[in-house]
Amino acid sequence: MAKKTKRNIRACSNKRSYLLENASNNKYTVIDETPRGYLHEKPVWRFNKYDKDMWPVKTPDFIERIFDKLADYEGMTWQEVQSTSGGKTHGTNSHFEDVADLDKAAQKRLVELKLDDVDQLFSLRLTGKERLYGILENGVFAILWYDKEHEVYKVKK
Repeated sequence: MAKKTKRNIRACSNKRSYLLENASNNKYTVIDETPRGYLHEKPVWRFNKYDKDMWPVKTPDFIERIFDKLADYEGMTWQEVQSTSGGKTHGTNSHFEDVADLDKAAQKRLVELKLDDVDQLFSLRLTGKERLYGILENGVFAILWYDKEHEVYKVKK
């Protein structure tokens, strides 16, 4: 099984390189990532990390309403998704949240899911309160939680 080693092997201002180690034969593959290079790409969704217990994705709401919303987002680029603004604070609707700023229950759950090496989660706004949280990496959004009541990141009033 391959694992991503967070070791920067090439110093370059607009690219990060990682070694991908294959445990079975001790061979390495260099993976180049261009930070924010995905912004002109259309969203891609992944469900292999979804949490079955807390803020689950598999709900009737998801099939009836959220599925269509994701299909709508597929007509946009990540740049457009991240620059959409509105709501009460007129900030961006979909953005990264530092894990340290999430609700304590969410932080604890990331540890339980062995995702405590993640520094930020992406918050994708669906409606006023509803959000999808997950890991956005190279334009692929691995959906982790469906938060109907804005519980993962408490809004300070």
